[in-house]
Amino acid sequence: MNVAIFTNTYAPYVNGVANCVKAFRECLTDAGHEVVVFTPWPLDKQAEDDDENIVRFPAIPAPGDYDYSLAVPFAPKVVKTLRNAKFDIVHTQHPIWVGSWGAWYARWAEIPLVTTVHTQYELFSHLFPLPEPLVDMYLRSQVTRYCNKCHVVMTPAESARERLLQQGVTAPIEIVRNPVNVAQFAAADGGPVRAALGIAPEEIVYGFVGRLAPEKNVEFVLRAVAAVLRQIPRGRCVIVGGGVQLEPLQELAAKLGGGDRVIFTGEIEHARIAEYQAAIDVFVVASLSEGQPLAYTEALSAGTPIVALRAPGATDIIMDGYNGRLIDPEAGVEAMAAALGEFASDREHLQRLSRGAHDSAKAFEPTKTAADLARIYQMALDRAREAARKE
Repeated sequence: MNVAIFTNTYAPYVNGVANCVKAFRECLTDAGHEVVVFTPWPLDKQAEDDDENIVRFPAIPAPGDYDYSLAVPFAPKVVKTLRNAKFDIVHTQHPIWVGSWGAWYARWAEIPLVTTVHTQYELFSHLFPLPEPLVDMYLRSQVTRYCNKCHVVMTPAESARERLLQQGVTAPIEIVRNPVNVAQFAAADGGPVRAALGIAPEEIVYGFVGRLAPEKNVEFVLRAVAAVLRQIPRGRCVIVGGGVQLEPLQELAAKLGGGDRVIFTGEIEHARIAEYQAAIDVFVVASLSEGQPLAYTEALSAGTPIVALRAPGATDIIMDGYNGRLIDPEAGVEAMAAALGEFASDREHLQRLSRGAHDSAKAFEPTKTAADLARIYQMALDRAREAARKE
């Protein structure tokens, strides 16, 4: 099939959606499909991996201190490509901006429209200078209207599917796991990273990998880990990633104490994330709503158990006592700290959960995702033909 993917973010940006779309493209291409990605030009970054099948919109900086760029509608190269190409499917990654343009093109070209709902968009309502309840209502209605214009909706987790159904989405909703190069993460060696960071082999490392933004709730993680580090002599915390909360979190870590036992690496290129995941012994997260974050599945692929708050996203991936631990949010920082402390005193427990993490990662193999995508694209084609017959 010839597939047009429209996305607000793509490599070289380092975030979950950008990494996921890149993985979609790679697994589809490996399966013999032709894929063209339409995305904004990255500001202050080099698009070194671009080829003729990555078509960039001109872009301007996103408002605020965010690692994104906003596509500009006037894009002659995009228009020329779309006029000359013959796509079978449009696959959008967002219900607004570039995603809306992809939906318009699908209607104009009379081809099926598929979308992926990656996240709960209401989490970002605080970014708008309007009352949050009003923004929440608008975002929910916008997502629902957009999805109901699609022939098929994809989402990576059952909890996200249930949420969309409750919002009134009537289009078919299919679950497709975000793909991970499991073999790459399973083979990664975290030793050099630990050595470069000054971490001894016998030390236990609690870590977080991801964008440092308010919705990730990394402050909770820092408080829980700090409580554990005060109790054990040989432990570290490594926070991998950049974002608007980097400096505030560094300030919080300094107030909580621990000195060089809490290490902030800043943003790391995605090609090296496997090494950092392998360097971490326990992945710690406290987000209260996710889709299927790639950082979680990458951690599992590296054999790193996850300790998380019991919330959408985490409950879709983590099996308590098998590949990680789930903590009730109302139990607070103390409960998470107690769970983290168990790993320092019982390394056999850590090893058991590590084996479970490796085993559960098999569900995210790219070949399975490629087959799922092809099946869903065919479903969209069939629905479009059926609708055309009824007209």
